[in-house]
Amino acid sequence: MHLSRLLTAALITVLAISPAFAAGKKNKDKHDATAAIKKKLSAADLPADVREKANKVLADDSPKLNEAQAKVDAILTSEQKEARKTAQKEARQSGTKRKEAQASVNAAMKLTDEQKSKLASAESELKSAQATLQKDLQAVLTTEQAEKLGLKAKKKNKA
Repeated sequence: MHLSRLLTAALITVLAISPAFAAGKKNKDKHDATAAIKKKLSAADLPADVREKANKVLADDSPKLNEAQAKVDAILTSEQKEARKTAQKEARQSGTKRKEAQASVNAAMKLTDEQKSKLASAESELKSAQATLQKDLQAVLTTEQAEKLGLKAKKKNKA
């Protein structure tokens, strides 16, 4: 259970910080927020039909996810993105708890009130797109396959 939470947190972190890496690329507008999942899918030992279904889910959900990520990226300046990346790295290295880490990341970015408002809305949209992608992927994967990819385990109904 803890491992799946850790892997999910890592996946979300990768999705959250990957735009900072994309900022250094020439085609930063072409960043693919699903790249990490695609890489894990290609490396995973999945049956061909499952891999095909999962890739179709990614193809269907990635435009909305990329659009949501672009909205988040558009709000932050390059200095704020760099400050976020540095603060996240420091929080990971020091083993800071999630809420404390988020508070230090937010403080490091020095957001204006307008940016805070816009960012909250954009991050909400991004989380919704990520949740949709995760739900859609879980629909085509077994619990074990989802865990291998770092997705949250499906909730089981107790009878």
